Parts: sequence; C-alpha cells; structure tokens
Amino acid sequence: MKTPSLLLLLLTLGSLLLPGCVQPAHDKTVVYLLDVRDLPNVRQVGLRGRDKPLSWNQDLPLTPANPDSSLYRAVVTTHTGYLLTEVKFTVNGEFEFKDADNRRVEFGPGDTTVYRARFNVRP
Repeated sequence: MKTPSLLLLLLTLGSLLLPGCVQPAHDKTVVYLLDVRDLPNVRQVGLRGRDKPLSWNQDLPLTPANPDSSLYRAVVTTHTGYLLTEVKFTVNGEFEFKDADNRRVEFGPGDTTVYRARFNVRP
C-alpha cells in the first residue's frame, strides 16, 4: 500500500515543478480607422470583437475623424497575452463580411497599433 501513496506524492510534487504555460499579458492599444466614403446614408458606425472591452453582442461606437464623416475612429485598449485579436465593423447596425471570417488584427511590437480599413473590403 505504500507504493501507490508514494507514487501519488511524487506525481503531485512533479506537477508543481512543471513550468507554467501561461503567456504574460500586456496592455495593447489599437487605433481603428474605418473608411466609409463609398457608403450612402451612414448614420452609425461600430466595432465588435473578441477581446474586452469589445463584445460580439454590442457595438462600440466609432466617432467621425474628419469633417466630412468619411473616416471613423475608435481607440481600444485590451489586456491580453495574445498576438492578435478578431473584429468586425458595423454600419447602421449591419455587420460586414456576413457569414465570412472576422478581421484578424495583429498587434505590433509596441504598445499601440494603427489598423486602417474600408468597410466590407478585405485588406
């Protein structure tokens, strides 16, 4: 009966000595710039995504970045250990790329990445 107890003790101690597989998390800021100049009747522009503070259930509003409202902007800071995030833009409540893959936004080497896009146009 001592052998199973000793084995269990060694397995428990061994598991404590294994290195952790958790990546360190950092704040990553993305400045999203969305060009909507070819779209008629733009009333509302939003962003949805995978990582907080974004959500797939609710738009984060973008604000006009120029006087003619052809460019919209949002600044999003996420605390993450990943090298990328996934997002989709919305215009007047409608998703871009319906039934297609999300945009993959790769974080740059620094703290801030600028992501430029045109609505419903792949990079």
